[in-house]
Amino acid sequence: MVDVLEVLPPRWREDRMLRGDRVRWDAVEALGDDDAVLLVLGARDRPSLLGRGDPEAVERLVARAPVGAARWLSVPRGALPAAAVLDRLGLVPFSTWDWLSTDGSPPPVPGEREVHRLDVGADEDRIRACLRTANPGTSADPTGPGEIGWWGVEVDGALAGVVGVSARGGVDGRPSWHVHGLGVVPTLRESGMGTALTAAATRAGVLAGASWVSLGMYAENDTARRIYRRLGFRTDAELTSFSPPGSVRPPG
Repeated sequence: MVDVLEVLPPRWREDRMLRGDRVRWDAVEALGDDDAVLLVLGARDRPSLLGRGDPEAVERLVARAPVGAARWLSVPRGALPAAAVLDRLGLVPFSTWDWLSTDGSPPPVPGEREVHRLDVGADEDRIRACLRTANPGTSADPTGPGEIGWWGVEVDGALAGVVGVSARGGVDGRPSWHVHGLGVVPTLRESGMGTALTAAATRAGVLAGASWVSLGMYAENDTARRIYRRLGFRTDAELTSFSPPGSVRPPG
């Protein structure tokens, strides 16, 4: 396994998103420089591509990348790969999303005391049942590799909301925590439960000594953005993703 820090241009070696996600990548090739970088992830016959930096420079890197069909492409918002380039890669527009992080404890929020850490071994089926209703599109897996823990809120004896955390890369030997799989059943959305779940998981990460806590969100979700900002999250990356036609979720 190649550590992305060994191949990144100097500026990008301190990038939280790249440092965090590097533990998920087996084969990595970096094209570019401090202004813009394009990571070719996985085998050349069908890699994922991730661009960071100046949008126009990333566009040029994607156009020149020596790859054919791709599994996925994420580029800075404002980068617009030409139609011919997307055709070569076999990709179509999928989503716009942001990657956020914080290294501080959030302020107390209403409902946080009702959040408790779950026993994944005993509660796996209940977590999955909640996700099927609360967040059916998530790729989060409570028993997946690198999972640190899951938290939930019970209402009338059933899980009404859940959130999970997985380990990612960090600094000085301390992993970062990545929040995922947040879901609240439809009848209780806008009740503050999602905020309480996110705050509890974030606070647990900070108290455990995580380098930072991160999460991803769809760019059009202004309500979530306001909540995350109140909890102390900053926006590290604004991205547009492209997928093979018919994709319903990002690759795991």
